[in-house]
Amino acid sequence: MTSKTIQTAIEQRRSIIFEYIKPGKVRGKRIGNPHAIFVMHLKDGSRSTKVHIFQTGGVSDSRNLPDFRTFDLEDITNVTYSEDDKPFEISSKYNPNWEGYKDVIVKI
Repeated sequence: MTSKTIQTAIEQRRSIIFEYIKPGKVRGKRIGNPHAIFVMHLKDGSRSTKVHIFQTGGVSDSRNLPDFRTFDLEDITNVTYSEDDKPFEISSKYNPNWEGYKDVIVKI
């Protein structure tokens, strides 16, 4: 359900509200604009499904907001759409041709 909700948000450019439940990360609601879901191939040969979200609000344990964050899809929960029905603006920092998107599931 989470993957489908985020995929729809990307396709419709809808902001989302979500929680990121991962050890060592600050818990709480986060707000952002998802730009891509992709599979990252790790050096050990394993794979991990990631989501690039331009985080605009909520809790954060790293850089200042707004900014892009990479989240593990499996650790994202309680995803809902923002009440704002207007499509979000695509971030000027977004690079649809980024080499990490070679195994993309969906992107703007």
